[in-house]
Amino acid sequence: MTSKAPAISVNDSASSPTEEATAPVIRDDTVSGMVARHLLDKISRQKLRPGDSVDSEVQIGRELQVSRGSVREAYRILAALGVLEIGNGRRPRVLAMSSSALAQIFGHALLTAHATPLHVLELRRGIEVHGAQLAARLASEQQLTRLRLLADDMRIAVHDDAQRMACDLAIHTTLAEASGNPLHTLVRAALNTAITESLTNDYAARRTEAELIRIVDAHDTIVDRVCARDPVGAGAAMACHFDLSINSLFRGRNLQSLT
Repeated sequence: MTSKAPAISVNDSASSPTEEATAPVIRDDTVSGMVARHLLDKISRQKLRPGDSVDSEVQIGRELQVSRGSVREAYRILAALGVLEIGNGRRPRVLAMSSSALAQIFGHALLTAHATPLHVLELRRGIEVHGAQLAARLASEQQLTRLRLLADDMRIAVHDDAQRMACDLAIHTTLAEASGNPLHTLVRAALNTAITESLTNDYAARRTEAELIRIVDAHDTIVDRVCARDPVGAGAAMACHFDLSINSLFRGRNLQSLT
């Protein structure tokens, strides 16, 4: 005989007015928040993987003795957080890891000035220096070939802002993928919108010829050290790249730059 989960003994409302007015979060003082945490616990205990189905609204409602409205709201919260995929006429499924929720957090922090471009640079420096070291050890030959081609294309496009920016973004993205750490790719993807907007603003400032060449040389050096399977050199080259950008911010130039 299977054990029955205890009924949730708080006011059975899907969400409070405050919860509805803010971004979806898992709160412990609402029924929907408690249901959401119960679902997360079940996913963990049952070792569900991306694509696996979770229990229906009816099943969870009966198990916890709460309304379907509360269960439905819990599913919506988890969908907004990138945990579940929900749709009409089918049971919710576990989603693969996604950067969408993290991207919303980063975007909100920048829009509301809780974080600045300098903070983003400092965060990226710590992650991408280590990522370059990992890439030097773990990158596949296919990834190394792609990095070399991107570095060559970036130098050719030194006077083409759009193409140079595309190569810049692609180099950093490929390095994140080559690190072998899925969290590097996750953070990189979550910051992609902020980085792209920053690069657009930065290139619109019309850098001098010497500055453009320095940017290209910095990326070329990073790629060269990664392709040489030199973790120490790759990390040092990436650190130098970010330190130059951070120093530029402190000098009061290119205040919107993230790369």
